Amino acid sequence: MIRFSSILTIYLFSNIAFAYSDEVPLIYISPNPSNILLDNYSGNVETIKLSKKNINFSLSDILKNKTSLSLSQSGGIASQNQLRIRGGEANHVLVLIDGIEVNDAASGSEYDFSHLFLFNISEIEILRGAYSNVHGTDAMNGVINIKTINSNAANLTTGSNNTSIKNYSIKGENKVFQYGVDLNLLESSGVDTSGSSGDRNRYENDNIKLNIKSINHNFTILYFDIYRQNDRDAFGNVSDNQKATTDINQIYSKYEYSKMLSKNIYSKQGLQYSINKNLDSSPSNGKWESITQSEKFKIFSNTSISLKNILKSTYTPTVSFGFEYEKINFTQLIEDDTYGDGNQMQKEYSGSFSAELIYPINNFQFDLSARRTINQKFSNNNTHRAGITYILDNGKVFFNHSTAFKNPTFTERYGYYAGTFNGNEDLKPESTRQYELGYSYNIFDNNINISQTYYNMKLKNEINGFVSDENGSYTAKNMGNRSHRRGLETKINYDINKTTNLSISHDYVDSTQFNATNSTQEQEVRRPKNIININYNKIINNNININTNLFYSSKIKDTDFSSYPSVTKHLSDYYLLNTTINFDLDNTNKVSVIFKNIFNRDYEEVYGYHSPGFEMLLNYKRSF
Repeated sequence: MIRFSSILTIYLFSNIAFAYSDEVPLIYISPNPSNILLDNYSGNVETIKLSKKNINFSLSDILKNKTSLSLSQSGGIASQNQLRIRGGEANHVLVLIDGIEVNDAASGSEYDFSHLFLFNISEIEILRGAYSNVHGTDAMNGVINIKTINSNAANLTTGSNNTSIKNYSIKGENKVFQYGVDLNLLESSGVDTSGSSGDRNRYENDNIKLNIKSINHNFTILYFDIYRQNDRDAFGNVSDNQKATTDINQIYSKYEYSKMLSKNIYSKQGLQYSINKNLDSSPSNGKWESITQSEKFKIFSNTSISLKNILKSTYTPTVSFGFEYEKINFTQLIEDDTYGDGNQMQKEYSGSFSAELIYPINNFQFDLSARRTINQKFSNNNTHRAGITYILDNGKVFFNHSTAFKNPTFTERYGYYAGTFNGNEDLKPESTRQYELGYSYNIFDNNINISQTYYNMKLKNEINGFVSDENGSYTAKNMGNRSHRRGLETKINYDINKTTNLSISHDYVDSTQFNATNSTQEQEVRRPKNIININYNKIINNNININTNLFYSSKIKDTDFSSYPSVTKHLSDYYLLNTTINFDLDNTNKVSVIFKNIFNRDYEEVYGYHSPGFEMLLNYKRSF
C-alpha cells in the first residue's frame, strides 16, 4: 500500500534520470529517490531484462518462462492468476507498473496476473521478502515492478482458442516534453475452464497507457476494460456456465515532480489516484449480482541527502526521509439480500514517516531504515530493515533482518456474498519477522553468476479466509499460532557467448500453518515445495532468436469447496516445455511463433480448473 524506507546501495546523484530517456528509474528499495544501483544492497534483487529480439506481451508468460515464482491459474487465458512469493498469500505481493501501485483494493488487495498484456514491457524487477518499510502493507512478501518503454510499432497476434491481439504504439518528443501512447486490444474464446462441456469462456481485454514527461515532470495513466466469462455456480464452485460473467474497469494514474535542490539534496514528490470497479453477474440468470469498487488516493514525498561533503567523509554515506498519506474508499452493492443487507460504503486512511541511513566503510556497507505507519482502523505499526553487506572482488555476501505487516483487506472484513462468505470486522493485522542470508558471485570472467538466498520467516495472526462460520458459509479469522516460511532461492546465469545464454533457477519453499486439531504445523495449500525453471536463449545469424523454457512444479495441496465443510485434495507434479522463435525479416519487420505446453501435458494449478493444452500463437510486428 505505501512505500518507503529500507536499504540500498550507495550511488549518489551523478545518474539522476535524464529528461528524454526511455528508461524508468530503478525501483525504490529505500526512500532515496535517486537513480541508484543495486550492487551493494543487502539482498539479491532479480532483474529480468527483456531483449528486443524476443516478443513479450503477457506478464504471466514472462514470469513463468523466466523465473521460479509460484503462479496459480484457474484455467486458461482470462482465468484468475495468483502469484505467491516465499509461501505467502497472493495479496502479500505488491505489483507496480512504472511505479504505479495496481493491487485491487476492491478484490482482496491482490493483482490478477491474467490481465496484463503489454508489448512494450522492457524490464521486470523482483524483490523477494519483507518490504513493508518501503512499500507499506501490500509488500509483506515481495514486490513486482513492471517497467515499460515508449515505442513506434504495431503488433498483430493470432493463435489458439481464437485469440487475437492488436497493439498500436506511438511516441514523440519536442523541445518541451516527450510522450508515448500504447493501445492493446485482445479477444479470445478462451477454454472450457470446467473441462466438462467444451463450452469456451469468452474474454476481452482493452487497455491503454499514456505517458508524458519533461525534465522535472512525469505523468502516466493506465486504463483497463475487461470482460470475461466464468465457469462457476451460485456457490462459487467449478461448473460449466455461460451466464456467470465479470466486467472490470480500472484506472491508474500517477504524477511525479523531481528536482535536484542543491549539490547534495535531491527530492521527489507526487500523487497517485486509482479506481477499480468489478461487476459480477449471477450464474443463474446472467443479471448483475454484486458490485465492488475501490478508490485510492495517495500523496508522497521523498528526499535524499548526500553526507559525503557535509561530513567531509572519504566514503559516500546518504540519509533519506519519506512521507506518505493514503486514503481508500470501498463500496459494495449486493442484489440478493436474502441472507442480509450487503450494501455498504467503507473508508480508511493511513500515513507514514520513514528514514534511512546507508553507510559504506571499506568493503562493508551498513544500511538501516525505519518506518512509522499511523493507521486509522488499526494499531499504529513500526517496521524496520537492517542489513550488512561485505563486498567481494566478484560479488557480495549479505545478511539482513526485517519486519512487515499486512492490514486485513476490505473483502476479509466487510465482504458479503450471499450464502457463501461473510466478512469479519474483528480481524487483526498480520505481522512477520524475517532474516535473510545470501551471496552473489561471478566466476569465469563474469560469464557465470551464482546467487543464493536463505530466508526464515515467522508469521503472526495469519488470516484464513475460508473458515466455516457454522451457518453453512465461510468467514475470515486470525489463526492463533504462528505460521512459518523457510526456503532457499538459487539462480545460475551463464552467458555462454555473446549470442547464447542459459539460466537455471530453483525455489525451495517450506510454508506451514498451525493445525489446532493435531497441534502440528501442516503444509499450506497451493505452495509447491520445489519449482525449477531452465531457460535457454540463442541468437542465430543476428536475425533469428530462439528462447526455450522448461518449467517444473512439484505436487501441491488444494481445497475442494464443493462440499461443506471443505475437503483437502492433492494435485500431481508437472512439467511444461515452451518455445518462442523470432525472425527479424529486416530492420522494421519481425515474425514470432510462440509454442506453449509443447508436449500437451495435462495438469492442474488449482483444483477442479481445466488448464489449456498445447497452444500456438503467431505475431507480426512492424516498427516505424
